Amino acid sequence: MTPLVIPLPYIGRNLLFLEEVLDELEERGAPHPLLFRASEADKLARLLEHGTDRAGYPGERAWTDGPDQGRPIRHEDVIFATTEGEIRRGEREPERSTSLKKFAVIERPLFVAHDARCFVKLCDRQYEYRDPAQKRAALLALFPVTRVAPIQGWFSEEDGLAYRALVRPIRGGAMVEVGSWKGLSTAYVGRLAARNGVALHCVDTWGGSSDKYADRYRAMLAAEDVPGAFRANMASLGIRPDILRMASTDAAARFADASLDLVFLDGSHDRAAVLADLEAWWPRLKPGAVLAGHDHNEDHAGVLEAVAHFMSRAGRAIERGAGSVWWARR
Repeated sequence: MTPLVIPLPYIGRNLLFLEEVLDELEERGAPHPLLFRASEADKLARLLEHGTDRAGYPGERAWTDGPDQGRPIRHEDVIFATTEGEIRRGEREPERSTSLKKFAVIERPLFVAHDARCFVKLCDRQYEYRDPAQKRAALLALFPVTRVAPIQGWFSEEDGLAYRALVRPIRGGAMVEVGSWKGLSTAYVGRLAARNGVALHCVDTWGGSSDKYADRYRAMLAAEDVPGAFRANMASLGIRPDILRMASTDAAARFADASLDLVFLDGSHDRAAVLADLEAWWPRLKPGAVLAGHDHNEDHAGVLEAVAHFMSRAGRAIERGAGSVWWARR
């Protein structure tokens, strides 16, 4: 069977890239568990033909690590790879090497997914093929990587993954993101929404804010075409949102009541603006749909106060994800 070749963009956020890989594999019914390896784009042809990018050098040699020490093993019958869990752990531990961290030293990366059932683990990150004649069968997918410039924004990987988790269960329907700036938050959900058939609407005035960051935003907007950067970033990621360049409350008026599956708020962070957003978008949600937002922490008292006040009146519990993402159900 010919392995899948699936090009993917990479903005330097390793766990976002891993999520995109896992979603692509899940959509195609790939088996588990999985092993991942970083390779180079110029080895694509060899991988397609042989199932491995490793050649014979230095041939058969006595293995030097672990319980297999001293056993003759052919170099090309072993891969150095990491599991999904090891990649996630590696993001928490700076000194720990993983397949995705290798992107930093590979000019044109190629990410490789193998069927872990086809291997015997020799020791940490070293795996031997059970049947060297079946190397192609062990190769599930190849992901040629297109490097995209990192997107400037104030959205941590934890925030992004928590936001993405809210979008993941939605099938069909529509969602709104309020406050997209250059698209860092949108990068975490845009491709997933399209894969799930969810219409994505991005709302932003790109005109500044009414909170304590207003002067900083005005300076950045004067120095750069921020809405142009948003559009360019979305194009480079293959994300095609409906863009509504207007005030959040004006945009809410364009949607019918009970028409949306998710609204994510990340506009102005002062109490009055957040309350206005909550009041405008809450009726637009379907029963059971999610209203969520960013910066629910002590650094943004206006967000904390507005969300607590509104949800207390609505009789809804506030839930928290990793980072500073909050949400409540309609």
